[in-house]
Amino acid sequence: MRMKILYFFILFFLSGLFAYGQDTPKWIIHYHHGLELKSSDDRFKLKMGGRIQFDIMGIYQNPSLSEAFEAPSGAEFRRLRWYTSGTLYGNIKFKLQFDFSRGDAGVKDAYIEVEKIPWIGHFRAGHFKQPFGLEMQTSSKYVLFMERGLTNAFTPERDLGFMIYNKHFNKRFTWYAGFFYPSGSIGKYLGDQYRLTFRITGLPVYKPEGRYTVLHLGVAYEDQFQNNEEFKLYERPEAHLAPKYVNLKIDRLTRANVFGGEFSFVSGRFALQSEFMLAEVRPSLSSSPQTKVYNYSAYYGSFSWFITGEHRNYSPSKSAYDRIIPKKNLGKGGTGAWELALRFSHIDLSDKDLNGGTMTDFTFGINWYLNPATRFMFNYIYSDVMNTGHADIAMVRFQVAF
Repeated sequence: MRMKILYFFILFFLSGLFAYGQDTPKWIIHYHHGLELKSSDDRFKLKMGGRIQFDIMGIYQNPSLSEAFEAPSGAEFRRLRWYTSGTLYGNIKFKLQFDFSRGDAGVKDAYIEVEKIPWIGHFRAGHFKQPFGLEMQTSSKYVLFMERGLTNAFTPERDLGFMIYNKHFNKRFTWYAGFFYPSGSIGKYLGDQYRLTFRITGLPVYKPEGRYTVLHLGVAYEDQFQNNEEFKLYERPEAHLAPKYVNLKIDRLTRANVFGGEFSFVSGRFALQSEFMLAEVRPSLSSSPQTKVYNYSAYYGSFSWFITGEHRNYSPSKSAYDRIIPKKNLGKGGTGAWELALRFSHIDLSDKDLNGGTMTDFTFGINWYLNPATRFMFNYIYSDVMNTGHADIAMVRFQVAF
């Protein structure tokens, strides 16, 4: 059913373009990291593309961890996505993206955006990512490792809602403010819970010419009104097929406040990135835990280096990282781009009388960019779960993003 809706939407949009083309016959069709079609006056644009991410994981748990968790090795399509995005009449944008990795079409992005609003800048409504966290705002196509760091447990993802945002000083300063319902990937929500999410980023240094240099700083805050509903925090080691080694549940919660800090620095082929997140959790008076406030935290720090001389590519328009362009693609004498990466990541879900667990990950990664659309990845993770045991995990990913 959802596929029929998708096909109908594309055909409807194309028929509108062709009708418009009777008065403006000049069209440009080309490939630029996706198939693009646009009118000669740039008022109408359509782009289509997708991604395939196929992962294989092998895992070994020491005996004490195996007693607590069952962890078979395996393989999966981590993401199978198709998207259509575009511009209508010069100032209306849209995006529709589906994911098929679970065997059915699940909505990832479905939003409408109005641009060029005086003072406000942009207004977006629908289902999309909440503005929180540098690593989360960076597409999974371009993140440094196969999975995001352990701060991911605190980072809100896609929900139903609306957002306003704007960019100033040649996109060197950005702000975002949004209101969301905790709908997840369902596309529907009924209830009284809500999320208020804010993010501010700055680029004190941005030198795309000469030696590529970037300094990114950011802060984010989310107020979660839980309305005495059940609250969960959990996280796997940085492997999607691995068990949830840390897990916290509170039967009834009034609200949670999440604070985030972002730092990233790029100098030529070297790059550093780090984030810290703190969740302040307030159980209801009728909940089982009787402490008024609990604090849980996570952070990571990463380092990367391009053997072949490329650099991480920061996008001021997205306030996040973007696609890597190898100096020489694989073939015709080229070997693509090769990158080494290290990350230390830590999460603590234990405070006072609630013990959800503490976990530390050390991750080593090798990224091979065969061309701007294709990447092969290898990750090794050593995950230590405090007072429980440790695991050694090896993963590979084969990715194409077209």
